[in-house]
Amino acid sequence: IREGDNFSNGGILRFESPSGTVLSPDYPEGYGNNMNCVWLIQSDPGSRIHLAFNDFDLEAPYDSLTVKDGETNDANVIGRFSGAESPSHLTSNTNTLRLEFQADHSMSGRGFNITYSSTLPLFLFYF
Repeated sequence: IREGDNFSNGGILRFESPSGTVLSPDYPEGYGNNMNCVWLIQSDPGSRIHLAFNDFDLEAPYDSLTVKDGETNDANVIGRFSGAESPSHLTSNTNTLRLEFQADHSMSGRGFNITYSSTLPLFLFYF
């Protein structure tokens, strides 16, 4: 099963593996109308999460993907994306990323394919 398959509109999917793929519903055939989806990616405490946008096509400016640095709805927004240009890579400041996808009542794009991986921060010690 892919992360975009069988997604319940209005639901929240939670990922806790160290790496994986987040797909918009029905990717790449195009997502439906009136979508409101949330993905939570959580890694080990103290780690960070890296996102790589492999493919991105949303109806601009009406459909969007918002990436937040934290678990809650009021977490800090680190990016809001729409259109057909793939965003650059993103890295969280915390061990949780919240991806919020919203689509309006008409037209849709191909959707998105995003891979994530988590890493512990690198510390340098001088003696």
